[in-house]
Amino acid sequence: MLSIVRESGPVPSRITNKNKGEDMSTIEQTKSQSVKESESQSVEVQALALIDLLEGASTHASKDKSLRALNSVQLESEGAGYLVARSTDRYRLIEGKIEVEYGQLSPSLIAFDDVKRVIAIAKEGKVSGKVSITRIADLLTVSINGSAITLTLLDANYPTTFDDLLNKSEREQLSEIAFNPALFADYAKIAGKGNAVRVEFMGKGKPIIIHLPVTKVEWRALLMPMRII
Repeated sequence: MLSIVRESGPVPSRITNKNKGEDMSTIEQTKSQSVKESESQSVEVQALALIDLLEGASTHASKDKSLRALNSVQLESEGAGYLVARSTDRYRLIEGKIEVEYGQLSPSLIAFDDVKRVIAIAKEGKVSGKVSITRIADLLTVSINGSAITLTLLDANYPTTFDDLLNKSEREQLSEIAFNPALFADYAKIAGKGNAVRVEFMGKGKPIIIHLPVTKVEWRALLMPMRII
C-alpha cells in the first residue's frame, strides 16, 4: 500500500496583512520601514539583472490574491551595494540580491501583478539599459529608456530578513525525506539549463536548504518537506 502524503505545513514565518489581519504563522517580525512623504529614495540597477531577480523571486510568491501580504515580492537595498528581493508562499521562501549602480531603497512590498509590470518594462531595455527605481512615500516609480510606470506599494507587515531560517546550522541524520516536486521544479528554471541545484537537509520535518548557482543573482532558498504518513 502506498503511503499517504500531505503537506507538513507552512514555512515558519509570521506575516500579517494589516487590511485583513491574516496571521500567516509563527516568527516575530518587525514592520517594514516607513518612508516620509517628503523623502525620496532611488536605486539604479542593470535591466537584465533586475529581470532575473524578479522572475526568480516571484516564483515563490503566493498566487492566492486573498493573501495580499504573500501575493507579493519585497525589494530593499542591502548595505551600499546590493538590491535584495524576497518572497514566500509559506511552504518555501527565496531571497536573491543583485549589485546596484547607486542608491538606497527601504523595504518596499510590491503586489505580484505589479511585479509582472516591472519585469515587462525592464525587458524594454534589457540589452544594455539601466533601470531606475524611485520611491516617494508609498509610490514606486520604475523607469528605463524614457518609459516609466508608477505603482502603489502594499501596506503590510513583512519580514525584513529570512536569516533566522536560512542561517540555522543544526543538522540531523535522516534516512528519507519527501517534497512537493511541483514546488521544487521552479529551482530548475531559476538555475537555468545545465546548472546544478544543490540540496541540503537539516533533519526530519525541517526545512530543506536549496543552493542555486550564482549568475547575475546571488540566491538563498528554503523548501518545507512533506510529511509521510
